[in-house]
Amino acid sequence: MHILLTNDDGLQAPGLQALKKEMARFADQVTVVAPAGQRSAASHSMTINKALYCQELPQTEDHVREISVSGTPVDCVKMAMEYFLSGKHPDLIISGIYNNGYNLGSDVLYSGTVSAAMEGPYYQVPAMALSMVDMTEDRCRQTAQLAKTLIERIFLCGKFPGILNVNIPEKGDISLSNARVVPQTVQIYHNVIMEKRDLDGSLCYKIVGDIDLTTAPENSDVACIGNGHVALTPLCWRQTATAAMEHIQGCL
Repeated sequence: MHILLTNDDGLQAPGLQALKKEMARFADQVTVVAPAGQRSAASHSMTINKALYCQELPQTEDHVREISVSGTPVDCVKMAMEYFLSGKHPDLIISGIYNNGYNLGSDVLYSGTVSAAMEGPYYQVPAMALSMVDMTEDRCRQTAQLAKTLIERIFLCGKFPGILNVNIPEKGDISLSNARVVPQTVQIYHNVIMEKRDLDGSLCYKIVGDIDLTTAPENSDVACIGNGHVALTPLCWRQTATAAMEHIQGCL
C-alpha cells in the first residue's frame, strides 16, 4: 500500500511526524508532501500567481520520501499527484494530524487539513483527515495507531472510496470502540472578532472565537466531541443541492 501524507501545520509538525512513523511501519511506501510552514485555515486555496519551491529531504528509510512545498495544503497534494507521483498515484491520502483544534461542522469549509483530503476524489483516491486539540506525545501516538485501524477496517476491508473526517476528543479513549459515525452540523463560535491596538496605536482586529460544544444537535460531530467520543464523518466534495434542482427549474 502506498500512502500520501500531508497537513496544514508544516512538514516538521509533531502530528505529521507521528503519523509518518506509524504509517512507515504499516505501508509499503509512504510519501510526505507538506507545507514548509504553518498554513492553517488555508481552506481550498491554491498558489497560482507566484512560483512554488519544493525541497526533498534526504531519505532515512528506503520506502519513505519527505518533500516540503512553499504553498498551501492543496498545493502540496497537487504537486504530489501531478508531479512527484504522477506516474503512480497513492492508494490513500491522509491529511493531519492537525494539532491546533478540531475540524468540525461548518469549519471544514475553512480547514486546510480537510481541504487537502478533499483533493482525493478528484484523483479517484480515498482520503482521511485527522484533527485533535491539546496534543500530547502519547495521545498523538494513539491517534496514529487509530488511523492505522481505520485504514484496515474502512478503506481496505470496507473499500470506502470517499473522504473520512476524523476528530479526536480532548479527553476520552482514542479507540475504535469509542468512535461514533455522525453527520456535520453548524459549528457555533462566540466572541468571534477581537478588537486590539497595533504597536503604533492603530485599531485592528483579529478573527478568533470561543468554540461552543454545548448547543449542537445530539446526533452531530460537534456533540460527539463534546461527549468525549471520536467523531467519524464521511464527507463529499460535490456541493450541488440536488433537492433544490426541481425548485429552481420551476422558477424558470
